[in-house]
Amino acid sequence: MLLLKDGSDSINLEGFTAIVPSIGVGNAGQLACDLIISTLQLKRIGNIWHPALIPIAGPSAFQHDSQNKAASCEVYIDESKKLLAIQLRSPLISKHLDDFHTNLVNLFQKCSRVIILTSSFGYEKHTIEASPFEYIANNVFKQNHADRLGELKWTEFSGEVVHGGGNAVKLYKALDASNVPALLLFKYVLEGDNSMDASQLVKQLDELMEQELKISTVNGLKLTVPVSWKLLYGNEVGDLIF
Repeated sequence: MLLLKDGSDSINLEGFTAIVPSIGVGNAGQLACDLIISTLQLKRIGNIWHPALIPIAGPSAFQHDSQNKAASCEVYIDESKKLLAIQLRSPLISKHLDDFHTNLVNLFQKCSRVIILTSSFGYEKHTIEASPFEYIANNVFKQNHADRLGELKWTEFSGEVVHGGGNAVKLYKALDASNVPALLLFKYVLEGDNSMDASQLVKQLDELMEQELKISTVNGLKLTVPVSWKLLYGNEVGDLIF
């Protein structure tokens, strides 16, 4: 499943934090990963291939990574921060999803924690005054990060299904079954321009991972927008059609 640029088929992720988006409403999780990869200039070390992934290819999404073509599932890393980011760029084929999750769990087995980013339909948020962010964490994650979660005072999700969240809950349950420290963080969003939702997801993640990301400053977030966002909704309409 793992296709690394150096020709190897495995990687030592002991002590790493892995960030994985789920394809959900508004693509907020994917956009948040775009911001993390671009801002921290994570190095692309290879791709993930699996029958669950629809194959695609395109120009690089990042200015700092201009020599690499975009693919269905990309692997980025910062070894000094012990940070790994997976970026998904195609839908997942449901009949192969369980095996895909099994392979991801095996890849993340030695990680110190796995964080899944996704989103949910805004109309599923029934308490207007409540935070637009909610999370699910397994017992291993809670034990390792009890103090930090207490400081953040995030709202813990009490439901069973994150509507519009794609495969996030299934992946979380697969990680939990293997006792991999896992957190699912999501935001209630509406379809449209979800770049702000992605920025807010990154801000929440930065508060949790303040030692690793260090994106926030006293003046707010310092985010680098990927070059691919210039055409987030396609090319501009040409003047010649009028």
